[in-house]
Amino acid sequence: MSTPHNDQALGKALRSKKKRSAVFIVIVVSIAVHVLAGLGLAAIKIIEVLQPEPEFEAPPIVEVKPPPPPPPPPPTTKRSQRSLPRPQPLAARNPQNMSVPAIEISNSDLSIGGGRGFGGGLGSLGGAVADSLRITSFGYDQAMEGTLKGTLYDFKRDSKGRSISGDAQSRYVRTLKDLKVRDLDRKFSKAEKNLYASYIVMPWVDAVIGPRTFGVEGIIKPNYIGVHYIGSYKPTKSGRFRFVGRGDNVLLVRVNGKLVIDGSLAVYSSGSVRSRSEREKKVYKSYFGCLSRSPALAGDWFDLREGVETDIEIFIGESFGGLSGAYLLIEEEGRPGLKIFSTRPLSDQDKKFLRKLHPDASKFL
Repeated sequence: MSTPHNDQALGKALRSKKKRSAVFIVIVVSIAVHVLAGLGLAAIKIIEVLQPEPEFEAPPIVEVKPPPPPPPPPPTTKRSQRSLPRPQPLAARNPQNMSVPAIEISNSDLSIGGGRGFGGGLGSLGGAVADSLRITSFGYDQAMEGTLKGTLYDFKRDSKGRSISGDAQSRYVRTLKDLKVRDLDRKFSKAEKNLYASYIVMPWVDAVIGPRTFGVEGIIKPNYIGVHYIGSYKPTKSGRFRFVGRGDNVLLVRVNGKLVIDGSLAVYSSGSVRSRSEREKKVYKSYFGCLSRSPALAGDWFDLREGVETDIEIFIGESFGGLSGAYLLIEEEGRPGLKIFSTRPLSDQDKKFLRKLHPDASKFL
């Protein structure tokens, strides 16, 4: 006898088989998806590896030029000694107090090293303090404010250095009677070195000291020579003044182009100035051991105005050689006493130099 067909058991087997098929399909699909994803990632990685690296082009190199050097400073120019401002008094009554280094005098000169220099500032040195300054009876070896430029001339030789024939004495006197700076430079030989003075005080010394001080000893003989000082300054006081002095052999002074004193041994200028001086010479003595038998002479009175530029010319000279000397003092009208004439205040160094130069200096400081 056959077993009857059971519909429920058959349906249950069919349903189980369908479930297993669905699971299998899901697993296969999942595996396929994962394989495809892995292949895609691998392909991307292979493409990245095989792709060439990008090349970067460096920017062009531009040559940088260095900046141009700074322009040189403008050249400095020297002012002429004649045009230097000189706001100093005619005669120093209240000089600046300054430290004084040791001073030794030899052959009427001395050297000062270091220290503070001199009051009033410096002229062609541009305001700087000098490390070393030499003072002589013929002036300083450097231009300073308030000084007169001094040039030594040889009246025996022309400007080319050739000897001049003829009577040297007559030529000497004739030249000094009409003293002209341009004629001196054009006609006569001169020392290259200049000295710069503010006062003239020179006791009797051997005339060879002049060429020696200007650096031409053995080149210029100490006869028929002279030093011409020229410059200008501004007085700080108005009034009437006159010079008192003496020169062996020559002392001539001009103020604003006018001869105001001839203190020479012989007449080297117009007789009018000398004649008035001669009548007054008994008022004065002989000073600085110079020309003991020839008292000091007084010149003509002249006016000075405060702050007004005033030209000064001084000529001292020696004709025959031997001993030589000169000094120049100043007197103010209405006020007794003489002072050393100076175009700038006398510093402590100046005063010490003058006192060592001759004892008479203390009377006129």
